[in-house]
Amino acid sequence: MADQTVVERMSELQVDGSKKGAKENGKDGGKKKNKNVAGDSAGKTELSPPPQYIDERLTLYAKLKAEHDALIAERAAKDSKPIKVTLPDGKVVDAESWKTTPYQVACEISQGLADNTVIAKVNDDVWDLDRPLEDDCSLQLLKFDDEDAQAVYWHSSAHILGEAMERVYGGCLCYGPPIENGFYYDMFLDNNEGVSSNDFPCLENLCKKIIKEKQPFERLEIKKETLLEMFKYNKFKCRILNEKVTTPTTTVYRCGPLIDLCRGPHVRHTGKIKTLKIHKVSLKKTKKACMTLCCY
Repeated sequence: MADQTVVERMSELQVDGSKKGAKENGKDGGKKKNKNVAGDSAGKTELSPPPQYIDERLTLYAKLKAEHDALIAERAAKDSKPIKVTLPDGKVVDAESWKTTPYQVACEISQGLADNTVIAKVNDDVWDLDRPLEDDCSLQLLKFDDEDAQAVYWHSSAHILGEAMERVYGGCLCYGPPIENGFYYDMFLDNNEGVSSNDFPCLENLCKKIIKEKQPFERLEIKKETLLEMFKYNKFKCRILNEKVTTPTTTVYRCGPLIDLCRGPHVRHTGKIKTLKIHKVSLKKTKKACMTLCCY
């Protein structure tokens, strides 16, 4: 099946663009580009209006988020109880289930610690800093020198890049994992449009804007059938849901207009990412175009 072939070939894309058939850095497919808003000739600009799927996705998400927030508020009011949180040095602090977050615990220790913590570990599982604790637990507050914290940092950076890619190209995002000292994001372009390093300034400037906005990362658990509706425009996300998700629900994360299938966790907001630089684009031709942007 053609769609399956495209997905399988996308999984083969190398972030160094060294595979046969990959086009890299400056290969624009012979298409003349317009001058972008930053004044870079032959570059891209942000789409106006944005892709229709972004608004449709946000509308459904807003409804689900309101229902989720109401449920959490009810749970905090009815089911909250005193819990004990054990820190790595053995100190035990008091907290309340469904109310107290790792970030609040960090703030009680020192604001400097809270500001420098990338992610938490709860009972040895990585955990969002703003996600409420649910029961007695051990708690670690991880800084960037920790490997798990670095992976989260790069993963959150990938979501920033993914948001910029949707807003500039309007294609379908596929995979955006962290790698050693960096990350990448795959996108399927339905219009078979040329992509080149001339697009990098527009993407990087948009990423800087997203970082400056300090968009919060929001976690939401959603039923599988609802997610199939949310991502009906994206055959690759639907394939992930149908083939990889074996539970009745799974999670998405939102930052700004981007909503993506993701187990998380993430940094608190996009402002925690200080900078990013796009180094490579790899373009794989099938019946359409698949590209990978790689950052370090």
